[in-house]
Amino acid sequence: MSELVFPLVGALLVLTLVLPLFALLAKAGLLLLERDAAGGPLHGFNLRYLLLTGASTLPFAWLVSAALHQAEPGGTVLACLFDHASGLCLEPGGFAAVLCVGALVCSARALGGRKRAPISTTPRARALLERLEALVAQQPSLGFLSGRVRVTEEPGFALETLGLLYPRIVIGAGYAEALSEESVISALGHEAEHVRAFDPLRYLVLELALAMNPVGRKLLAPHAFRWLAAREAHCDREAVLQGSPPLALAEAIVQAARPPSPRVVALGARDTTLLRLRVGLLLAFTEQRPSRCCRRSHSAFPAVLMLFGLALLLPHETGTAALDALHTSAEHAVLYAWQ
Repeated sequence: MSELVFPLVGALLVLTLVLPLFALLAKAGLLLLERDAAGGPLHGFNLRYLLLTGASTLPFAWLVSAALHQAEPGGTVLACLFDHASGLCLEPGGFAAVLCVGALVCSARALGGRKRAPISTTPRARALLERLEALVAQQPSLGFLSGRVRVTEEPGFALETLGLLYPRIVIGAGYAEALSEESVISALGHEAEHVRAFDPLRYLVLELALAMNPVGRKLLAPHAFRWLAAREAHCDREAVLQGSPPLALAEAIVQAARPPSPRVVALGARDTTLLRLRVGLLLAFTEQRPSRCCRRSHSAFPAVLMLFGLALLLPHETGTAALDALHTSAEHAVLYAWQ
């Protein structure tokens, strides 16, 4: 039988059956977390991120690592289930390669990213940047943003945090000039939480995890949207806790959501339901200042990386029986269809 049978059919089964199955299990867990109304919209925030990203990345990492392990000298005797005339079985390595290529193809759009707004260096932009740097220097909670603020004169641009390993804030000149000084500080306070948490990197991992699971994405997309909405509400609350006036921040959010913004930016939620929720929370904060019930929670991102590494290592310690079953199923399915 051709060496291409398992690499092609096996990778197809993973993308159309295995990953969607894990997405279904993750959806069940997400529904349980989201139905806990007593915990509020931020209940299980980190666990929800772990389910959204791990449903695709963890089984994918295990399968690729298991296939590479089978391709090593001394790999499982079940790696080649049929007698190959060449005496050399390339199926496990081929499966890993095809699966990686398939994931890259599915993730091409997410990897390409969005068009970034050009950074402006005109006299107007430089004057605005000096003003913003002065405002940042006056706020102890924003001091770490010094040197991380950029200005763009792209029409309609509001505010966004960019940069995977060194996040920076890009603010639209027209947007900043339309706001009061207090609202500008509040908007920067909101984005400061995105910078602290390396959210551009976290969002990219989430987008890639959903993209490599094209069938399962339909199951998880609504939960991903709700997680992103909760993340924005969390950043609003953190900005208020750090001293931003709630009404000033609400003004900045509404201004960012106004047309003719050509893109959906983090601060300017264009979904009206989400916009009402966030503004409503900020109005409530004017009557009762928010507080943390416990110590500030850590990001789930390190846990995702740790589990991803564990998924890569496990096949070398526990064996690859699950991959053998997938291999058997793929070749039996082809034989059945051929007959």
